[in-house]
Amino acid sequence: MATLKIKSEQLEQLIAECLVESGISLEHASIVADVLAFADTRGVKSHGIMRLQHYIDRIQKGGINKDARITIEAVNDVIVKVDGDNGLGHAVAKIAMNEAISISKEKGIGVSIASNSSHSGALGYYADQAAREGVIGITFAQADALVAPYGARSAFLGANPLAVGIPHEGHPIVLDMSTSHVAFGKVMIEKERGNKIPMDWGLDEHGVPTDDPAKVKALQPMGGAKGYGLAILVDVLSGILSGGQFGKHIKPMYGDLKENRGLGQFFLAINPEFFVGQEYFLGMMKQFVEELHACEPAPGHTKVYVPGERSIENQMKAKVEGIEIEEDMYEFLTGKKRVNNNTACK
Repeated sequence: MATLKIKSEQLEQLIAECLVESGISLEHASIVADVLAFADTRGVKSHGIMRLQHYIDRIQKGGINKDARITIEAVNDVIVKVDGDNGLGHAVAKIAMNEAISISKEKGIGVSIASNSSHSGALGYYADQAAREGVIGITFAQADALVAPYGARSAFLGANPLAVGIPHEGHPIVLDMSTSHVAFGKVMIEKERGNKIPMDWGLDEHGVPTDDPAKVKALQPMGGAKGYGLAILVDVLSGILSGGQFGKHIKPMYGDLKENRGLGQFFLAINPEFFVGQEYFLGMMKQFVEELHACEPAPGHTKVYVPGERSIENQMKAKVEGIEIEEDMYEFLTGKKRVNNNTACK
């Protein structure tokens, strides 16, 4: 498939214009564009521009509320509830994390529980958002049933991702992971490329591990029982705690596009200043990372990385060289072609 490179600023502008023409406010469209470009620059293609067509399809069918009015209700001094009004999850998540950050700066800890949301893209964006404000950010988001519980043969749980951002001199440390071995988006990418996948990624219709991405009916949990346990935790904190659903009761991302998905999300911000002081915390984090980098690499490795460090390298490279996207997507963004029988953005 032919590709080209585009600067992140141009990509963001095109995404935002596309969403605005689909009826989304400029404010929310700009947030989505920022999150998608963030994912693509950091090499997380499964949560980048490839998702845009789906969002637009859902907007056009009514499954995402283009006129969403996101509301915030204070529960007490440290907890807020955010109702996403079934709008774009990226806007819901950024607003919710902003609330948690703001509270943590005054109270030491801030918690936001979001309901009536939709897919919010790469969670690392929101963890990074908090860390760049000098606070530790933790976020969970539930997803529809694509993962088989440990010991089961079919899907029941979502990939249920989580992310943590930790302030650090220079670039934050960002852990962004699904509780499945991989996100389903990565299986989709390898299917498009005609590649085989590792045997521990997915199960076929019989519950047997497969290396054929076209045969994957369920993902496998990361680390077996450990990933399974974490997936349950995410569903509890982001789904049940927000007044939502769990597991198989969650409406699928690629199901009926007319339905609102009503997803739940959880955001926690912790301000180190209230615990040990920002200066001490950052000093110890600097020492921590330096000593990790000083560890002797094992055979086959050139360096010991901290979480998110490779993504930062990708991001810096993308700023110089641009982001690689398929020509078909570029033509869709610039209005030169129809995709999936839908009118292009322009």
